[in-house]
Amino acid sequence: MTHPLTALLAVVQRAAAATCGCDILYQRAAESVAISDVTYGRSEVTVELAEEVRVEFTDRDFIVQASLLILNSLAVIPQRGDRILELDSEGETVATYEVLAPGGMRPYRYCDPQQTLLRIHTKKLS
Repeated sequence: MTHPLTALLAVVQRAAAATCGCDILYQRAAESVAISDVTYGRSEVTVELAEEVRVEFTDRDFIVQASLLILNSLAVIPQRGDRILELDSEGETVATYEVLAPGGMRPYRYCDPQQTLLRIHTKKLS
């Protein structure tokens, strides 16, 4: 049985995507997948290096349905070095991002206990 909060999260994510979402092309080497109505945000990350603590922010986080991240007919998880192209309404590239996270952290995290939504951390390239 689906937890009520999971169902609520799905409703909120769909509403946010419908009102302020964007379309992306997710790329890994020669493989790619187009994903529509992706929402985005920004993460604060605390990085501890030797004797200093630094707070960094990702340039943009893309929040996608994990089930839509399919490359070469296989479900995948984000990897460092993958690219995300943000597309306009005509399918033209608006910006290019690289999947990346500071401090050796994973470049993604799940947004919910059922792992249906991925928050992908990126750095803007252009």
